[in-house]
Amino acid sequence: MLGLALTLALAADGGTGPGAEVLAVVQRQVAAWNRGDLVAFCALYADDAVFVSPPRAADPDAGVPASDGVTRGRAEVLARYLKRYPNGKAMGQLSIDPWDVRETKDAVSISAKWTLRFPDKPALSGNTVIVLLRLAAGWRIVHDASM
Repeated sequence: MLGLALTLALAADGGTGPGAEVLAVVQRQVAAWNRGDLVAFCALYADDAVFVSPPRAADPDAGVPASDGVTRGRAEVLARYLKRYPNGKAMGQLSIDPWDVRETKDAVSISAKWTLRFPDKPALSGNTVIVLLRLAAGWRIVHDASM
């Protein structure tokens, strides 16, 4: 499904330009998730990235602290994912279906639906907006708002 969605998005701009480059990078990121490689998945985040998700109340019985929903920096984003998804089974299989890609020469934003599918429980899905900048190290996520 991800491949089809990204192929359609790439075809919309002729498969050239920053949007096409970024969608290919995101496709590699999704592949890293689906093989259980959170380090590779998070490598796309800039060192100073900001990740925004819904705030949550503490659950002391489960050892889960409260969160204001804001995670700052690649290292913290990786730590958040490692805690939340300790293994491949917990991670499920990710797909990202973009519905809008906006680009300039050095910035791309993608609005998309994300879905996690599991063999033994219902799928989870939500919306995301990610903003990537072209940095010296390549395209990097600087903002990720996922709900």
